[in-house]
Amino acid sequence: MERRCNFRIYPNRAQMAQMERNFGCVRFVYNYFLVKRKEAYENGRGIIGYNEMCRDMTQLKRREGFEWLCEADHNSLQRALKQLDLAFQSFFRNVKQKGTAPGFPAFKSKRSPRQSYTSPASVPRRYVDRQGRVREYGSSVALCERGIKLPKLGVVRCRVSRKAEGRILSATVSRTAGGRYFVSVLFTDWEPERLERSGEEAGIRLGIRTLATLSDGTEIGNPRYFSRSQERIAHLQRELARKTSGSRNSEKVRQKLARVYEHVHAQKADHLQKVTTGLVREYDVLCVRAEARERLARDARFAGLLSDAGWGEFVRLLSYKCMWYGKELVKIDRYYPSTRTCSACGYVNEELGRRKSTGEWECPKCHVRHGRALNAARNILEEGKRLREAGSAAFLRTAE
Repeated sequence: MERRCNFRIYPNRAQMAQMERNFGCVRFVYNYFLVKRKEAYENGRGIIGYNEMCRDMTQLKRREGFEWLCEADHNSLQRALKQLDLAFQSFFRNVKQKGTAPGFPAFKSKRSPRQSYTSPASVPRRYVDRQGRVREYGSSVALCERGIKLPKLGVVRCRVSRKAEGRILSATVSRTAGGRYFVSVLFTDWEPERLERSGEEAGIRLGIRTLATLSDGTEIGNPRYFSRSQERIAHLQRELARKTSGSRNSEKVRQKLARVYEHVHAQKADHLQKVTTGLVREYDVLCVRAEARERLARDARFAGLLSDAGWGEFVRLLSYKCMWYGKELVKIDRYYPSTRTCSACGYVNEELGRRKSTGEWECPKCHVRHGRALNAARNILEEGKRLREAGSAAFLRTAE
């Protein structure tokens, strides 16, 4: 199994300069061969494949005026060509499929807020020197206790937040809009530890006032990090509007604003990671309804709140964590009337509006008073049990 881990790195000035050279060389090679493939196709010379692009890149480095390409990590340049080739393959595949947007490969811009390049990790090898001693070539990418070894950069100071498990395949170095540097390490041959079975089941009703309400009455709060930071964001946006475009002061304010957005994103991601991990550890079966986020986001009143809550990311995290740790996630149809159905007698109250402001309602048949969120969570759990017993493959996602 493969796993990707993201770490923040703190390069010195020399390492930052080398990273910027790598960003520029990778961007140039990608754009150069994108133009070359377009011209070859338009002139009827066929399609230039990956191997031919690699040979042309070798000749390009030897040409006068292009020696600076040798300053970058050559493996990252080859990976850029591989990404370009995969982009064209995806484009031609989408052209053949009806109803799919083709998505022609686009040029990389130096003004893009995020710059990145990928360096594949070499496999450690042993050899015998002239004195007959057995020596070993280490991998080009390796995690240390307080740093990470990267090609052309050496050991970069890194905040290693988790232990390296498995073999490293590649490392993607990136610079965010706020000027921070990160490295994303891809591991393979990694096997997650199976969690002990608790025998507990829970239905989850997603919401805005509370992020999630469980069928046992547990409520998970919605911190609304973006809403808390709106005043700070508005202040920086007004300050940026008063600056001269392209000036140094404008760039300083732009980076401040970008860092606020990055901080909000990190807060939200950390909260969702902790919440979903806790749910997977505590429950064996989790049932959740696939909400119609696209339809709700069309309403201006809900678009910002839905984005701040992160329903889609919440379900995505639950999906792969259940697969990792041997738990089950049952996805209920979005049109299932969980809120309007009485969890006591099963009566469906058609008169109850889906967006009614009140948090409680009374069943006209059995006269039981329900909280909307808790009642919906209980109905989602019962529907999930029914789907599990029926073995429905449409909404059931079971760990292997």
